Amino acid sequence: MSYFAKLWAVIRGLFIRAGDDVVSSSPQAIQATYASAIDDAKRRYKDMEKAVAMLASQREKTEMNLKDLGREEIELHRRLEGALASAESEPDMEVHREAGARYLTRIKDIDEKQAKLTEDLEAQSKRVDEYKIKLRSFTDEIQRLKKEQGEMMAEFISTQQVLALEDRLKGLGETAVDESLVAIRDKIANMRAQVKIAGEMRGAEVQTHDETYERIGAEKEAKARFDEMLKSRAATKTVAEKERDLG
Repeated sequence: MSYFAKLWAVIRGLFIRAGDDVVSSSPQAIQATYASAIDDAKRRYKDMEKAVAMLASQREKTEMNLKDLGREEIELHRRLEGALASAESEPDMEVHREAGARYLTRIKDIDEKQAKLTEDLEAQSKRVDEYKIKLRSFTDEIQRLKKEQGEMMAEFISTQQVLALEDRLKGLGETAVDESLVAIRDKIANMRAQVKIAGEMRGAEVQTHDETYERIGAEKEAKARFDEMLKSRAATKTVAEKERDLG
C-alpha cells in the first residue's frame, strides 16, 4: 500500500471514530481534517528530503573511504617493493621479511574492505535514486490529494452509515480473550529470544578462538608468500646474470 493509500485509510478512520453527528452536521470538519492530512503529507515530504540528504552524505563518505583505501594500497605496494629489494640485499635481516609480510596482510585486508565498500556504495546509490524518484512524485501526489478533497468529502457523507456499521462490527470482534492470547504469544516469543541469546553467548568463546587461529594462519601464509616472492626474484636475477655472462 502506498503512502497516500495509507493516508486515505487514516482519514477514513478519523471520521469513523468521530461519529455520525460530526460527519452529517459539519462537513467543514471533514474539510479541515483533510487539510490537516495534506499538511502532514508536506511535513513527511520534508522529512524524506532530509533523509535523502543523509543517504547522499553517507554515499559520499563511502566514496571517500574507497579513495583513501586506494591511496593506501598504492603506498603499500611501494613499501612492499622496497622490502623485497632490502631482503635481497640483506637476506639475513628478518625485519625485511616481517615488514613484507605485514604489507601483504594489510593489502589483503584493504582488498576485502574495498569489496565490501563497493557493495555498500552500490546499495546506497540505488536507495538515493529510488528516494529521489519518490520525492519528484510526492508534490504531484499532494496536488492530486487536494483535488480529491471535495470528492472524498462527498463520499464520507454518503457512506457514513456504512462506516459506522464497520466501526460497530470492529468493536464486536475485539474481546478480552483475544487480548489474553496476544499476551501469551508475546510471553513465549520473549522466552524464545532469551534461549537464543544464551546459545549465542555459549558460542562466543569458540568464535574468539577461531578468529585467533585464523589470524595466526594468515600471518604464516603472508610470510610464506613473501619467501616465495624472494625466491622468484633471486631466480630471475640469477638467470639474468648468466645470460649477461654468456653474452
